[in-house]
Amino acid sequence: MKIGIAGVHYGHIGGMFRSAINAPNGEVVGIYEPDDELFHKYADEHNLSRFDSLDALIDTSDLVAEGMRHEEKADLVERCAEGGVSCYLDKPLCRNEDDFDRITRAVEKSGIKLTMNFTSRNHPPFVALREAIEAGELGDIVSLITTHPHKLGSFAPDWYFDPERYAGVFHDLAGHGVDQILWLTGSTATAVHALSTVKRWTTEPRLDVDHIQASIQLSNGALATATADWLTPQNSPSFGDTRFILMGTRGSAHLRAYAENGLLICSEEKGRYTPDLPDVSNARFVELAIDAFERGEEASVSTHDVMNVARTCLAAERSARNGGELVRLD
Repeated sequence: MKIGIAGVHYGHIGGMFRSAINAPNGEVVGIYEPDDELFHKYADEHNLSRFDSLDALIDTSDLVAEGMRHEEKADLVERCAEGGVSCYLDKPLCRNEDDFDRITRAVEKSGIKLTMNFTSRNHPPFVALREAIEAGELGDIVSLITTHPHKLGSFAPDWYFDPERYAGVFHDLAGHGVDQILWLTGSTATAVHALSTVKRWTTEPRLDVDHIQASIQLSNGALATATADWLTPQNSPSFGDTRFILMGTRGSAHLRAYAENGLLICSEEKGRYTPDLPDVSNARFVELAIDAFERGEEASVSTHDVMNVARTCLAAERSARNGGELVRLD
């Protein structure tokens, strides 16, 4: 399968690029990236071609992997849909509800598949947590709490501080956590309530919001809380220090990820214990997605998953903008 790289200036594109380059069933045909320095950073080692236009890249590709700015993503998906080309996307999906509606129409009309770089699904403590849930050790999940603190440093481009271009702190940072909530429970969000504040980034460079906290009601009756913030100290050894707490009818789990990985479980069956973490990675994501697409199937992160996470995150952003409006999702 021919893979085109659309933009290499944002987010997780480094890992996405390596996964595409190393996929034995894929061929990276080239890169569309207007920035000379960024293009050569990725292209030179692998002697990749440079495309002068996004349309030319799409016309040559069966799958497009993107690392583009938030306001560019709806255009990209629409162009890919016109060409019947599926998309491997970095989070977040889009910047606002209008873009979401455009993407929804394009995908429904064309039938292309979307998948997304939700790396936490292959991060060791989350894999161990899912295995414990599937084994029934926690019973039915009742409550979930996920935190997503993050550094905001000199790496941040100017458009992070432009609310017309940036998707928002919750959609950008908590997307992984929302995906985990929906994935681990096999549910969808039915109502979202969120509040926001700005306490740290009140002078230049200034943000309208640097912290959002959302409450999410799920279709299976469970309840979740998710937070996202730009408050991690600059001297932290990692970009953030995520926590995930689950309470079930037969047990609980406390997870820590990124700054330090760990999982503590207490269950009716086994008592209190710390499971061994599996040796897993996201390296084969593109290879496995291509296998699924060639069978006519969805990738492990499906189109439905991508849209469902974005829909929930956009509801949280909307609720916070409107002072805690309760947003019900049909």
